[in-house]
Amino acid sequence: MSKYYAQLIGFLAIIIISIIDYLVVIDISLSIIYLLPISLTSWYGKRWFSILLVLISTTGWFVAEFTAKTNLYVLVLLWNTVVRLIVFLTIAYLISTLKIAYEKEKKLAQTDGLTGIVNQRFFLELLRIEYKRSLRYGHYVTLAYFDLDNFKQINDRFGHNTGDKLLKTVARTIQKQIRETDIIARLGGDEFALLLPETNYQSGQAILLRLQQRLKTAMEAYSPTVSLSIGVVTFLTFPNSVDEMLKQADSLMYKVKKSGKNRIEYQVFNPALDVKENVLKQ
Repeated sequence: MSKYYAQLIGFLAIIIISIIDYLVVIDISLSIIYLLPISLTSWYGKRWFSILLVLISTTGWFVAEFTAKTNLYVLVLLWNTVVRLIVFLTIAYLISTLKIAYEKEKKLAQTDGLTGIVNQRFFLELLRIEYKRSLRYGHYVTLAYFDLDNFKQINDRFGHNTGDKLLKTVARTIQKQIRETDIIARLGGDEFALLLPETNYQSGQAILLRLQQRLKTAMEAYSPTVSLSIGVVTFLTFPNSVDEMLKQADSLMYKVKKSGKNRIEYQVFNPALDVKENVLKQ
């Protein structure tokens, strides 16, 4: 549920409950019912909006009691209202705090701790989603597999801190060059994967050539010996699994590694037509 709809539903629910509380028999308590929209908004909406609903709820409750319980002192009504306000605020705060902690843990489980980009596990989940979507609608997908050449020399010569900075630079550089719908992930060590949804061979080639130039410039600050071996596969049709998709790009990348490194190799995957096109670029 989106924040907007959660807040709208919560607001309307509080208004309706307040009206019912005003009209209903005074001996019936609606305190639990007030908590339902407050809890909903605290979980799905913004914290400030849940606090606003608490204030509206408390005010509505006070008006309902003030107009009905004429035999009670105003100070007693104010005291009851303050107590309810504190209870509502406490519950709203605890639920929103729990949601924030949950989102943080969820993000940690989905992102690489060093670079902040998507990790391997979450990337495979996203790849499966795109795999099913592309199969359903007949979209092309381009998948690239990156490996840093001579990365071990950086760690050995300059230390792991410098190696970590290089990995962060690679991730940040790629992020700046891709679309919001594209997904960059660190698969572990010095290997990265890039998913380009709805991208054909020509578009994928243009994107990867641009990335190669940007990355080359960014990595030269660390060492002129660092380069990239990249395997790029555009899927016109799809293999039986996402693991096979990743294997196709991975195999192409290792082919580059074995034949001299520092290149991009492209391939169009369409076994139904037995179409394969490979192009090597410096």
